[in-house]
Amino acid sequence: MKILVIGTPSFIGFHLAKKLFERGDEIVGLDNINDYYDVNLKYARLAEPFDVVVNLAAQAGMHYSIENPHAYIESNVISMNKRVVA
Repeated sequence: MKILVIGTPSFIGFHLAKKLFERGDEIVGLDNINDYYDVNLKYARLAEPFDVVVNLAAQAGMHYSIENPHAYIESNVISMNKRVVA
């Protein structure tokens, strides 16, 4: 089965994708490619169409959210709603 995992570069997304791959599934990873983590890692995990979507995308960093609450609103609420509607 081909599975899309949104937020693949995250800790949970990476380990989920790895387990699914190990069981024989084809994994497609997507992310919003912000620079909180290494963008080269994120680009390496982009791929093609999918059969299943697992959405784990979110701006990382609890302490960062306290200092930059608008970044969380933009990344986790506004941009996800734009992607779903588009």
